[in-house]
This record gives sequence, C-alpha cells and structure tokens, in this order.
Amino acid sequence: MLERARTIIRREAAALETLSNRIDEHICVLADYILCSTGAVVVCGIGKSRLVGERISAILASTGTRSITLDPVDALHGDLGRVCAQDIILALSNSGETAELLQLIRAVRQLPVIVAAITGRATSSLALAADVVLDIGPMQEACAFGLAPTTSATAMAAMGDALALVLQERRGFTRQDFARLHPGGSLGRELMRVRDLMWPLELIPVFRPDTPLSLALLSMCRASRKLGVAAVVGEGCKVVGILIGESIGRLVERGAIPDLNDPVERYMQQLFTTISGHALLDQAAQLFRRHEIELMPVHDDQDRFVGLISRHDVLNPS
Repeated sequence: MLERARTIIRREAAALETLSNRIDEHICVLADYILCSTGAVVVCGIGKSRLVGERISAILASTGTRSITLDPVDALHGDLGRVCAQDIILALSNSGETAELLQLIRAVRQLPVIVAAITGRATSSLALAADVVLDIGPMQEACAFGLAPTTSATAMAAMGDALALVLQERRGFTRQDFARLHPGGSLGRELMRVRDLMWPLELIPVFRPDTPLSLALLSMCRASRKLGVAAVVGEGCKVVGILIGESIGRLVERGAIPDLNDPVERYMQQLFTTISGHALLDQAAQLFRRHEIELMPVHDDQDRFVGLISRHDVLNPS
C-alpha cells in the first residue's frame, strides 16, 4: 500500500516534469492579454475541473489578478450577466468536449472577451473555439482504471499556478501587496508590521525623568486606556526608559515601599533597543527573545517615538 502511494506521487511528479518541457509561448500570450485587460479572469469548469478552477481563481486573486469563478450551468441560466466586456474567460476541460462549457463559450462570444482554455487535447472543440490554448497534453491518470482525473487535475492546477505567479511578478506585486490581501490568519500575522500592533502614542502617558512618581502613577490610572505603562523621555524627546506599574506593585508586595516623591527615572526600565514601526512582527519577536524584555519603544522614519509594542502581543497573540 505504501509503495503504491509512492508510485502515484512519482507518476504525478513525472507528469509535471513533462508539462514543464511542454509549456510554450501561449502562456506568455495569455499573460499579456490579462495584463492589458481592464476586466477580470473568469474561470469556468465542470466537475473536477470546476474545483481546480476555483483553486486557480483563488491563487490569481490572492496574487494581484482580479478573478472570479463561474459555473457554466448557472451561466446558461442567468449568471452570464457576471461576465463583462474585456474579461478573460479561462475554461478548463481535460477532454475539451464538455457540452455545458462549449455552450457557455458560444454564448459569451456576444461580448468582446478573450477566451482561453486549459485542456489536454489541442484539437478538441474547446481548443478550436478558444483564442489561446494552454495544452497540458495527454495525461495518464494515476487511478488504476485510468479514469479518475488525478494527474490531469494536478497538471491543470500547476499550469494555473504558473500563470498566476508569472502575472504576480510582471505586476511587481510586493510583500506589502500580499500582506494587504492576507490580513487574517497566521499568514497575515507573519506579514504584519509593528505599527499594526503597537500601542499608539496617544494612549501612552509620557513623562520627563524628573517627574515625581506620585504624579506619574496618578496619570497612568487616569489614562483613557489602562495599559499600566508610561514612557519616559529625555533630551530631544528620545525615550530613555519605560515605567511599568506592575513593577511598582511588585516592590510594594516585597515591602520595599517606593517614595512617591522620587523621580520616575529611579523606577523605570532601562532601554535595550527600539524598533521601527515599519519592521515586520518577526523582527520584533527576535528582539524580544534576544533581550528578554516585555516592552519596546517604536519609532518612525524620523526616529520619533510613536508608540510601544508588547512582548505578549507579539509572542502570545490571543
């Protein structure tokens, strides 16, 4: 059983190697059409091809190319209204003879659109009806009966990946663009910036080093958001330390009652490092681990203090 599984994977890998040698300039032609178009890429398919098409459309959309999916059957019963002039129709069918797909192509020709096809038969009805054909060639399915669309589906998906990523690179799609489209989940968090998670300056009490501790604690208690921290700034408005209410509380618990008339500089946490608001959260995580600190000042391009970021928010998100 294990050896059979390995054989299936090797067969599909070999099919992709064959596809990499088979692919030709038609994918560049299609990419140019898409880059020059003001419309969306409308991906269509029936059955397993529809499922592959949904994946291709999702990859296109997440890498900077507007794309939707369209079920050919629904399109023939009213959803054709989703297609607009200048759209690119990307039709998927291994055989190239899927009746509902061919009906859709005939119907959509009433609009000024480009029709592209991903198919395994370059002489099929679909290929002949298309403006651009991405031919994956004949595929021996990994299924023991040679029937289930396995290898062919893998090849179609790979062709879609190649198209999407070529377009991504041609558009100059950046990590920042990627982050903008992936704000959720672990992927979105990996691409977040420090400024997206920091406590902004307007929420943080700020004191001079010689401010009496009593005044600082009172201001921290009256702050609109009870963060329990304050920034201590010195010459040139540079942050020189951080006052943490919890640290004062621990002193009291140990019986070391602080003198409320003392300046805050006696109780502030010294700075080990600061970080730019443009830095990725991964960079902040590295600094928190290296210096074993709880809070870190954030600065802007002019090296001005703009906020604080918390170790807990970076390393232990809820």
